[in-house]
Amino acid sequence: MRFLSGIIGLAALWLFSCSDAPRTHQQYAPSTVKEAKENKGNKGLRADWEMDYDSLFFRYPYRIEIKDSLAVLLDLHNDTHYGYAFTYPDWKPIAPFGKRGEGPEELLSTDRIRIRSLDSVYVLDANRMQITRWSVSIPEKKITREEVISLDKRLLRTLDFCLNGPNFLVTDYTGKYRFHEIGQDGKIIRSVGNIPTEHKEALENAPALAQAWRTFMSYNPKNGVLALVTQLGEVIEVYNLKNGFHKVVFGPNGEPVFSAQGSEAIPKGIKGFNDVFVADSCIYATFDGVTFKEKMQQEVFMNGGRWVYVFDLEGKLIKTILLEQTAQGIYVDKRTNSLYTTCSDEDYPVIRYPAP
Repeated sequence: MRFLSGIIGLAALWLFSCSDAPRTHQQYAPSTVKEAKENKGNKGLRADWEMDYDSLFFRYPYRIEIKDSLAVLLDLHNDTHYGYAFTYPDWKPIAPFGKRGEGPEELLSTDRIRIRSLDSVYVLDANRMQITRWSVSIPEKKITREEVISLDKRLLRTLDFCLNGPNFLVTDYTGKYRFHEIGQDGKIIRSVGNIPTEHKEALENAPALAQAWRTFMSYNPKNGVLALVTQLGEVIEVYNLKNGFHKVVFGPNGEPVFSAQGSEAIPKGIKGFNDVFVADSCIYATFDGVTFKEKMQQEVFMNGGRWVYVFDLEGKLIKTILLEQTAQGIYVDKRTNSLYTTCSDEDYPVIRYPAP
């Protein structure tokens, strides 16, 4: 059955990569961000737990990943280590890992962490163009680097990835595709899709377009749904790798707005989605929705946004939720009915809310 499901998945990916049919970009209901600004009395969904360790210091809690008995927090700008492991669900500290530095066993950057098992925690270092595999021993409170996977040189500064069986799905920054499937050796197996811009002249400057369309991704192997959301503008794109479904949905703020200076993209318009998580029955995404001009005028600059958008598995917006605190990363655990976010604007790096 595993072999058969693999063949079906490959067939679906082949369908995506070969299809040149025009797509209709649907649009969901008007954003509720403006309504919330006018209703300042709404303080948002209240947290029911906040991580509070005086002995641990996090500079920029960015991403959270949970699998079985293990939780990992990614600190984007930590002075010493990018990752910190905890037991789950009691959040007891295990150990930091992924030392920051230029040495052969150190990381230049960390952009995403994914967990397959205790002996397979994967860390993406975009600057080195590597994915490293780590093993975690909870009893010994020890984390060991086990393997280094060098990424295909045809990829340009990969900034996000997901696990797909033994392989990986990675975002594309060449401007030619939407994502790639790569093998355990880091080589490209298949390249899929293209940037769904409605401004075809922007395709002439693919590097700048790819920067503007920087995408966060999440994949759920149970239902086969891969969700992509844009950091600028308001676009969600849904693929189902099991049945070939594909849809692009624009929010009211539309696609990323930017100006190009050579091959560089200068962001304009709004800061859009911060992260995305595909659950078994729906898609959750943290959303900012504030213009860069407004952010520059804030008395206290806020890195995250206070919104969680909930979509069905085909990209239809179901509801929007205003949170009590700002949020960057997101993880939803339906076993405990918990929605976890990372927060870089408060003293609590991880915040838990009742899952909607």
